[in-house]
Amino acid sequence: MTIRRRVTALVTTLVMAGGLLAVAPWAAQAAPSAPASAQTEVGVQHYCGYYDGSATVRRGSKGDAVREVQCIINYWRGRHVLTVDGDFGEKTEEWVKEFQRGWGDKDDGIVGPLTWDRMRWGV
Repeated sequence: MTIRRRVTALVTTLVMAGGLLAVAPWAAQAAPSAPASAQTEVGVQHYCGYYDGSATVRRGSKGDAVREVQCIINYWRGRHVLTVDGDFGEKTEEWVKEFQRGWGDKDDGIVGPLTWDRMRWGV
């Protein structure tokens, strides 16, 4: 699937899910001033508002980067599967591994540059 088709599919999904996201109970955990996505020159980026960097996080990590990972995993799963608490524990690691397997990547449970790109851009 081309990047253009992926972006189009993602945009369509976001538009269709907009009404559901507005009332979803877990949506309250996202930073209130941050948009669920931001239009850029490259395409649509998923961003929860906790962290916009790309530092490597893994089991045992804590803080806003972990909150961002947890929020984005919930986005990709289409439901609240992780508590957005900023603590990268066993459950977060399991979901990151599942996400990585879905892309055919090494499922090490570590969110580094490649996993950040896939989580944010779907590429």
